[in-house]
Amino acid sequence: MATVYLCIGTQKTGTTFLQRFMALNEEALNKQGYSYPRLESLGFYTTYKYRNGHFLAYLSRNESRKRNHAEEKKKREEAYELLAQVAKEYPNIVLSDEIIWYQSNKYKGFWQEMVEEFKKINCEVKVVVYLRRQDQVLQSLWNQRVKKMPCITDDFDSWMGEKKYKWFPVDYYAHLKKISDFVGKENLLVRVFERGQFEGGGNTLLSDYLRTIGVELTDDFEYGEEEANFGLSGNFIELKRMMNTMPEYLELNNFMWNEMVAASVHQAAQKDFEKTNMLSYEEQTSFMQQFEESNRRVAQEFLGRKDGILFREPIRNLPKWKVNESTMNRDMMTFLVEMFCKYEMEIMDLNARIEELEKRVGITGMGNKGNLVTRGYRKVKRILWNEASQ
Repeated sequence: MATVYLCIGTQKTGTTFLQRFMALNEEALNKQGYSYPRLESLGFYTTYKYRNGHFLAYLSRNESRKRNHAEEKKKREEAYELLAQVAKEYPNIVLSDEIIWYQSNKYKGFWQEMVEEFKKINCEVKVVVYLRRQDQVLQSLWNQRVKKMPCITDDFDSWMGEKKYKWFPVDYYAHLKKISDFVGKENLLVRVFERGQFEGGGNTLLSDYLRTIGVELTDDFEYGEEEANFGLSGNFIELKRMMNTMPEYLELNNFMWNEMVAASVHQAAQKDFEKTNMLSYEEQTSFMQQFEESNRRVAQEFLGRKDGILFREPIRNLPKWKVNESTMNRDMMTFLVEMFCKYEMEIMDLNARIEELEKRVGITGMGNKGNLVTRGYRKVKRILWNEASQ
């Protein structure tokens, strides 16, 4: 029987980094009897390049935005067929998608069905989950959603006050108990996302993760280029939120968010602003009180800690974030420069491609005889410009 290590996040606990590492090192994993299958034929590869467990969290909607349960079931069946073949070759399979943590609540009988389907292909399931302190994860989630989802326009206080984070399970004990009822407590591998609690050689997130699933970090593994998932800081989070309020921006596929992040990272590197939180120290302390019992039970029942302490890092007494009017013009200019530079480079590249096309179709010096070719050239030119503007 093969073992499936299903890594369900949670979000904002370094899951993207871990997924990229596993995908990059498939051959090294194979040597140790592990597989991180890409499952590209399912059609998720373009959007969810490294999240090979996405078939479990996949939501399909028809033209009227209603759930297409038949399509969702079809994708899961295709995935299980592929994994059945993988399980015949490798005793360990690693799957990952951080949104399973909350998306599982949208499927009736999710955990029971999943366990049963894996049993059919001779696999047992171990679920890996990393927990981050609730006040931290919600601040990070709001930042991420403002950055990546142009429909998000709420400021943080409104988002929290109206509990628009309800889709994300923050009562950790209740959610873990529900999972363990089907996979078994011994098969629920709970880890804490804090630097001081990581185990394994180096005491890093990666060493902790590999130790949890039983992989030895050898010289066969590569790290590749790090693709950091930066959040927005300072005034840039407010600038992006303001952009999201513009109806016209909703139609443009969030096309400027990368430049906004680049500007934010540039200004953060100057180290001329103080670190802040979206919540004051008093607000964080008060917010976390509601989870004391839940977190204590997680520590005791899932981690075997008699002291009942789940998170050990203290709440930092940082100033509460607010718009800095004195640096707003500077930050706006930094963003505009980032944006203009990117699109100037794209225009230069486009012009070079057009010049190459001119040479290939022999436009130069053809006079009136080149009308047909010229019309074709102009059509190609329009296509290229349309590509660049998307």
